[in-house]
Amino acid sequence: VLFTGCQTSEPEVVEVEVTRIVEVPVEAEAAQAESAEAANVFPSFTTDVRTYHSEATGRDYTAYVTLPLSYGMAGQSYPVVYVTDGDFYTLPTAMTAGVLAFGQEMPEVITVGIGYGGSAMEAFERRVEDMAPEGTESFLQFLEEELIPDIEANYDVDPAVRTLMGDSLGAEFSLYALFNSPETFGQIIASSPSCGEGHDALPARLFVSAGDLDAEYLPGYEGLVEALEASDYEGLASELALLEGESHMSARPRAFTSGMRWVFSGEGG
Repeated sequence: VLFTGCQTSEPEVVEVEVTRIVEVPVEAEAAQAESAEAANVFPSFTTDVRTYHSEATGRDYTAYVTLPLSYGMAGQSYPVVYVTDGDFYTLPTAMTAGVLAFGQEMPEVITVGIGYGGSAMEAFERRVEDMAPEGTESFLQFLEEELIPDIEANYDVDPAVRTLMGDSLGAEFSLYALFNSPETFGQIIASSPSCGEGHDALPARLFVSAGDLDAEYLPGYEGLVEALEASDYEGLASELALLEGESHMSARPRAFTSGMRWVFSGEGG
């Protein structure tokens, strides 16, 4: 599947509503607390919920901005990991990134989950409207002209290090963003995509994976692998991973963990 085109219209002014959610550990029951000799050490996260009405798509969005534990204390800027299907994947992504950062396998990051804020069924319907081929151009415009400028104006971020991560249809959109606007996201993590595209120069770090039990998406992944191996994209560093024993539904946790570890590692550059 080939996608072409890039939106270049002028940015629109966006009105944003923000709610802050502080997620803290649940207190243990009294009996458990009395018998435990050490305190619980579950991580806590601060999450801002920002709502948008997009001029680019005409639709409403909810972005979940999860801040690293050192935010506001270290006096530093942070890379941002944008993840599609944020209603489902924000918390798992933030927790995975936090654990990897604690183990010094990647830097601390701000996680931005791009979601819709409604029911699960509404999210499934709207993700198709945005990330199927008919909606990709305007959805990318929303990210470039409305979401990203708002995030970078309101948080201590490093604009030189943006990562876009997605699974399945979100992975296909992530590849669309790479090929049509490679200057926007310097790092792409695509789990179980089924599309590819031609280009001359791709100054980016690309992690692509699929489960070896994923009969529906595996041919598309293999086709993309062949295209990348046959290409000579200037500036592209890529890691292609076939995940043994994983299906379309089970591959995502391994893909997101391995993908974040790899793109921030500097390997393959």
